[in-house]
Amino acid sequence: MTGPFTVCKHDDGDGVVRIMVSGEIDHDVGEALSLILINAAEQTGVRHVVVDLAAVPFLGAAGVRCLLTGRQVALRHGRALSVANAQGIVRDTLRAAGVAGILSVEKGAVSA
Repeated sequence: MTGPFTVCKHDDGDGVVRIMVSGEIDHDVGEALSLILINAAEQTGVRHVVVDLAAVPFLGAAGVRCLLTGRQVALRHGRALSVANAQGIVRDTLRAAGVAGILSVEKGAVSA
């Protein structure tokens, strides 16, 4: 990994939680991000977790895996998890991995 990795959580209202990720998502941070997504998906009152990748320049296999793990936990709790603002190589990686549709990759904000 090169550069800092940060995660901010924001309550968008109506049960929607936005996880804004900044930095590369690779094997160095994949496990930590998985735990953050799992925690968000398990919180009471949450119905939709949106993972905002606008500030992510690189997504490795570990990053794809953590997004799928977060989605699996969200579904187990009757919630949704989607990806927003994936751009460039990150969007291409999700498409190449065949998970863009599964993760409901969206360009902009998700309405509540």
